Amino acid sequence: MLISMLMAFVIAGSAALVISRRITRPVKRLTIASRKLAEKEYSHRIPEDEIQEDELGVLAVSFNHMAEQLEQTEAMRRQLIGDISHELRTPLTAIKGSMEGLMDGVLEADESTYQQIYREADRLQHLVEDLQELSLVEAVRFKLSKKEIQLGELVEEAVNSMEVAFIKKGVSLLFENSSQLSKNKADPDRILQVLQNLLGNALQFTPKGGSVNIQVRQIPDFLECSVTDTGFGIEQRHLPYIFERFYRADPSRSRSNGGGSGIGLTISKSLVEAHGGSIRAESAGKNKGSRFIFTLPR
Repeated sequence: MLISMLMAFVIAGSAALVISRRITRPVKRLTIASRKLAEKEYSHRIPEDEIQEDELGVLAVSFNHMAEQLEQTEAMRRQLIGDISHELRTPLTAIKGSMEGLMDGVLEADESTYQQIYREADRLQHLVEDLQELSLVEAVRFKLSKKEIQLGELVEEAVNSMEVAFIKKGVSLLFENSSQLSKNKADPDRILQVLQNLLGNALQFTPKGGSVNIQVRQIPDFLECSVTDTGFGIEQRHLPYIFERFYRADPSRSRSNGGGSGIGLTISKSLVEAHGGSIRAESAGKNKGSRFIFTLPR
């Protein structure tokens, strides 16, 4: 009995030691990894070859996924700060340069100089308003005032509001409306904002002599609106990122030379998704036009 008890004690102690190490080792790795994240070392991961196929292994996989998401969020935050700084610097530099020219007597205090300063200040104001709108829609801090609407009527309103701009640039604007569209509940002001963003985007990237065509049709459970242009088009590698804030398929097209702020499509995506719909972009490639489609539930 003494020998049996001694053997049982040794076996039980060995088993307890092995089991405790199998449990404590991954817990220690998770503890160290969590401390690394707390120190903002978002690139730290638990090696996959050390992840076991048990509950702690599932926890380790979830931890790696969380760390990856945090790393992406941090990268986006840094990029956002850089983009905002760049966008603000351009008009501010122009305004400061013009004011220094006026004070030094290099520039004449005539109407053209004041108009240039006003245009830069206006660009700056629009950028700040876009950033404020972006913060609201991304934080979902806005309320939708839904009511029964006719999507075709909203499209006609958007077309009428931008018709002068299209005529001035020499781009034709066509609208095809179906007379058998069902009504749906939506916030008319927000949907009108989406339509104006898409039309403004199409106008910016369609050269003189081109055309923009809007279609509204009814599909099962949804109303679909598409804005198709014959403009510069979008390369396939850019399509997955076209709705990201400040993203431009052509980096040379900044706000100052006709590229916009890179925020309008991001805002449109958030507004459409807040209504329970979806939005996507299609293009056959560079210089082959593009098509933006959004849907609203019926």
